[in-house]
Amino acid sequence: MKIFTDVSQSVIANTGFRRAIYPQQSYRPHRHSGFTLVELLVVITIIAILASLSVFGFKRLREKADMVTTVKRIRSLSEANALYATDNNGRYVPVFAFDEDGQSSVMWHYNRTYLEALIGNKEELEDAEPFEGIDGLPDEVLDPIVIRAKKKYWSRISASFGYNGENLTGGAWGEPNAAASRSIASMSYPGETCAFITATDWRAKQSGGLLWERFPVEGKTGDGKIAYRHQGKAVVAYFDGHTDLISIKDMKEINRRGGVNNVFWGGNRRSSGR
Repeated sequence: MKIFTDVSQSVIANTGFRRAIYPQQSYRPHRHSGFTLVELLVVITIIAILASLSVFGFKRLREKADMVTTVKRIRSLSEANALYATDNNGRYVPVFAFDEDGQSSVMWHYNRTYLEALIGNKEELEDAEPFEGIDGLPDEVLDPIVIRAKKKYWSRISASFGYNGENLTGGAWGEPNAAASRSIASMSYPGETCAFITATDWRAKQSGGLLWERFPVEGKTGDGKIAYRHQGKAVVAYFDGHTDLISIKDMKEINRRGGVNNVFWGGNRRSSGR
């Protein structure tokens, strides 16, 4: 019997029958595929950072493009004004003009001769009805920020730019045959006197120079408000044709140095350092 037992155990050992009956258990740890929670959080954080940088970069690029575009467009207003003066005995386009009865007025942005000089194509004016703005003109004459905002009367040029309405000659509002304007000969400092400026009113006024600080809202107004919409700056075109940027701080300095009598508004007080 002992011999049989020894043989049986030998057979089991040689044939692997024992391993078949008593398989060895594996203690190697099971590995899950995919990300852990920490890894997912790291990835999400990186994506969020990259997205924010992308948005910030796009915003900066658009702001720069808006400013470049606006400088080009406001310079075009000044160039058209110079052409108008050449054809009108050296007088710039009137800020406003009245007929012989003092009843019908035409503001600068409704002046057909000036608008023709601005866009160079009479056919573009066909849809611009009197006292409805220049809605028939292409958007290329407007401030791109105003176009995107689409606030009150955004399609009128007077919601984008204002014409210097201070220290004018040629008559007051409502006077018969009034034509309030300036002439080339009367300009003592054309390189320091504002012609056009980003604004929310057709007539830019000294009294509207600081309104944006309290009410930085787009849309056509009637208060002569200067719009510092380009990275906190207003774009200015001077009567000599060059352009510049001014801040609310600059405007406060102009007010301190004569206000409406400062050369910026066509007065005789100069701002040293400008």
